[in-house]
Amino acid sequence: MLTNHVKTSIRSLIKSKAYVLQNVIGLSSSLIVFMLIALYVGYELGYDSYHKNSDRIYRVYKEDVGNVYQGSNQYAVVPAPLAPTLEADYPEVLSATRVRRAPNTLMKVGDKIYIEENTYSVDPQIFEIFSLEVIAGDPKAPLLNRQSTVLARSVAEKYFGSVQEALGKTIRYQDELPVQVSAVIEDMPENSHFTLPVMVHFEGLMAHNHERLDNWDNSSYQTFMLLQEGTDATALEARLPEIRAKYADDPIDEDGQQSIYHLQPLKDLHFTSGVNFDIAPSVDKKTLLTYFGIAVMVLVIAGVNYVNLATARVMNKTREIGIRKVIGAQKQSLMVQFLIESGLLVFVSLLLAVACMFFAIPAFSSFVGKDISYALQVSDALIQLLILGVAVTLVSGIYPAVLLARFKPLQALKGKGSNWQKNVLFRNVLVIFQFTVSCALILSATVIWKQLNYIQTMDVGYEKDQIVVLSVRDEGIRDQLPVFKAELRKIPGVSAVASSNSLPNNISSNTTAKWPGRKPDEDIRIYTNTADYDYVSLYGLEVVEGRNFDPEIDSDKKAILLNETAVKALGWENPIGREMFNWYGDTGKVIGVLKDYYQHSLYLDMEPSQIFFSEDHRSVSVKLEGASSDQVIRQIEEVFASFNPSYPFEYTFFDEIFSSAYESEMKTAELVNWFSIFFIVIACLGLYGLAAHKVQHKIKEVGVRKVLGASISRILILLSKDFALLLVIAFALAAPLAFYFMNKWLNDFAYHVSINLFNFVLALVLMLLVAGLTVGYRTYRAAVRNPVESLREE
Repeated sequence: MLTNHVKTSIRSLIKSKAYVLQNVIGLSSSLIVFMLIALYVGYELGYDSYHKNSDRIYRVYKEDVGNVYQGSNQYAVVPAPLAPTLEADYPEVLSATRVRRAPNTLMKVGDKIYIEENTYSVDPQIFEIFSLEVIAGDPKAPLLNRQSTVLARSVAEKYFGSVQEALGKTIRYQDELPVQVSAVIEDMPENSHFTLPVMVHFEGLMAHNHERLDNWDNSSYQTFMLLQEGTDATALEARLPEIRAKYADDPIDEDGQQSIYHLQPLKDLHFTSGVNFDIAPSVDKKTLLTYFGIAVMVLVIAGVNYVNLATARVMNKTREIGIRKVIGAQKQSLMVQFLIESGLLVFVSLLLAVACMFFAIPAFSSFVGKDISYALQVSDALIQLLILGVAVTLVSGIYPAVLLARFKPLQALKGKGSNWQKNVLFRNVLVIFQFTVSCALILSATVIWKQLNYIQTMDVGYEKDQIVVLSVRDEGIRDQLPVFKAELRKIPGVSAVASSNSLPNNISSNTTAKWPGRKPDEDIRIYTNTADYDYVSLYGLEVVEGRNFDPEIDSDKKAILLNETAVKALGWENPIGREMFNWYGDTGKVIGVLKDYYQHSLYLDMEPSQIFFSEDHRSVSVKLEGASSDQVIRQIEEVFASFNPSYPFEYTFFDEIFSSAYESEMKTAELVNWFSIFFIVIACLGLYGLAAHKVQHKIKEVGVRKVLGASISRILILLSKDFALLLVIAFALAAPLAFYFMNKWLNDFAYHVSINLFNFVLALVLMLLVAGLTVGYRTYRAAVRNPVESLREE
């Protein structure tokens, strides 16, 4: 019986090639999108879950009351003595380790120089806390002593060719500290909040750098700990205020803020935003779940398409169903028959989707910037695909199957199904649902792109174009920075050169403003940058009062520039000539006021900021003129190389640095765009199929109307007006939904565009245009058809 059902289903599908093609294209493309997004979300949600004790691993972070930095008073860095104190004073803490990340570290192996993007100084207890697989060396004591280093497999092979060859070899860390390879670990999975390519002994590096291990006022280190089984982390956190009271003289730090320690589960690290100086970037869990929700919606839309087309097709098979029932076919048999037909379509679509997905994974991985194939486990994937196929078959096929089986034989033989009007209403509801989702996405895409365009084109208060930023980490160049900048100025095509501690879009240092006569309650947080004489002019910062630093005035080496917001926060009506203390403890005078410029992300409000004069910097900005930037950069590289640097030449265009701050938003906008296009295409596929069925049912009516003199335009209106009404209803439902959610999204920005009527009208026109072309093509073919052929058609 089952074999007969399969054969009958195959024959039926072969006869309905257009129906099969529409459904396979819709289902397979939807499944590809769903599987890619599901893989990506699964990859992200799986961060750090591979650690054996991941449920008992916590990070300690602190909250500084009154110390707000870039919109948050939470900090991932804590004092160095905290970890050993937790381990010694709290029995609930099995092990604790300090972790400090060092970016772009120079590693010297013999005569070869390598730059490691990230290296870490850690305590040996890190091997007790995290699941790190030691593949060479002593697994019981991998970080043997203070002069030891542990490498990941990929780093060991890069430096020495093989894992075994690496053991015992000496590396000069930062080209200064000789360390010996005592162990090699397997590379950590990519979906780790941080990986450990190179580890050196924390106390060994601290001793080399002459840093104190007992300083409770220097918060520069991450602390992770492993708790005893059954420990109540909340209860332990409530006891942490005892630490500063006991060991740090009082619970107030050097800037007058109260520090409160908190515990955070390891699995939450990757999804926590607003914690400053985190060891690695985080992602927004709500955004991930939104992506997954949209992926599910893609599948639902494809299922809706299938149900729509299938129910319309059932109406064309009424006589066949009637004959089957008359000769004894049971309801259950008809349902099974239809479900098998549905299952064949779904699994063909699924196989096609899987085949295409393997070609799509590399491109999608490149787009999201992560290798999502890591999350693809073949054995689990086969089971999940089977479950997915069965679920899609049942969800999309059950209603048409029940509808088909409920036909009454006499009505079916007359070519009439049961509850025709009810079924038409159901299909219309499904069409409205499809286009509601599509329209909401179109509206969202227009708002997102409008905001991103606003960010890119708004006047941020400084110039962004034709500025090259050089990273100067080499001590040899930094010791000769004035000479280096002078050589750069000689290059044709270079119009200005300046150095600074921070770039104007990301002033990273924050302190308390200090001036003679400041009262204890006058606590004003101010962002601080240091720069040379040419920084203000190179970036086009506008001096609204006073003047810029002047190399001819010796006292300007202690001078200070404020922005307008700082002047307002200080309450100074005449700031020029007022004295302030700079970073170095010297007293300097305010010589100029700069027009406010956006020194942080547009998510944040304008903040007070100050610029001190200095010429000792790691960042050099070079302003170019003319179009031949490649040639100028080659000459800049030649000047760089002439100083015999240990570090390689690196540069970035400032406009790219500015744009990268909104990379997440750009990718979200691109995804929403693709989703919008995809939803519209899938919805239009279904709309085309429904239009074809509607035309088929009205073909004789069209013929009669043409014989009686109806024009083509009148017939087009007759066949299309119902669909236009459905789209208008969908728009009316989508508009308030899109407005609500986009308004919430925009409110996250301190500076944003407004949602206006034009966005909504544009979306409606676009949707009506695309849908109109889809329906219009099919209805036009019916309208221009010879009426004699229409009247003859059964």
